[in-house]
Amino acid sequence: MIVLKIIGWVLLSILALIVLALFIRVRFRIEYSSENTSVLLRWLFLKIPLYPTEKKEKKPKEETPEEEKPEEKKEEKQKEKKEGDSFLSTLYQSHGIGGIVELLKKVLGYTKTLTSNLIHSLVIDELFLDIACAKADAAETAIYYGEVCSVLFPLLGSLASRCRMKKYNVNIYPDFLAKMSDASFVVSLHLTPAYLIGVLVAYVCKLIFGVLIKMLVKISGVKKEKKTDRNDNNSSEEKSEVK
Repeated sequence: MIVLKIIGWVLLSILALIVLALFIRVRFRIEYSSENTSVLLRWLFLKIPLYPTEKKEKKPKEETPEEEKPEEKKEEKQKEKKEGDSFLSTLYQSHGIGGIVELLKKVLGYTKTLTSNLIHSLVIDELFLDIACAKADAAETAIYYGEVCSVLFPLLGSLASRCRMKKYNVNIYPDFLAKMSDASFVVSLHLTPAYLIGVLVAYVCKLIFGVLIKMLVKISGVKKEKKTDRNDNNSSEEKSEVK
């Protein structure tokens, strides 16, 4: 009994540590310039460089076994096509075009809520953006500067309205002396893994109970109707043969 209690307390402590770790923020730092680009992930005591990654040495290719005959490959592809056609036909018969469009609308709606929740979960700690707009001619440089501002500032405004931004500094200016445009930025942001997992679980549950189960129920009903029709046809043929 004492050993079981010790094992139980150890398992509970491990579970508690995992739950606490999920509430610790995951931090990303992205730096971009014409000279260097880096993406760094920090969580707990871990520092993982996502980009640039270390290049792994390519292993020599192992000798593959004897290839299948082209006839066997063609037969497998034909079987896969037939199975796909039968699934699509049953899906069309069970839902129709209107039902399929409604299912797609539901999936798109769930995906929109997922993306909005994911953006809402982000917290931007730092955002430093520096863009020098330059073209061959001064007039072209001024026009290009206006186009860049008309695109970037509304985009940054919508981003600031959807997620929390602590520090930011945006510097966009026309450079009439340079021959080429130049840009650099630094972004530092964080999110909570527990919130991210909750959003993804809610999205999967909505897809399962709102789309997948309804689709499977209707498809199974159509398949049962087909089986009953086949059985009726077979029974009628047998009776005619007996007569």
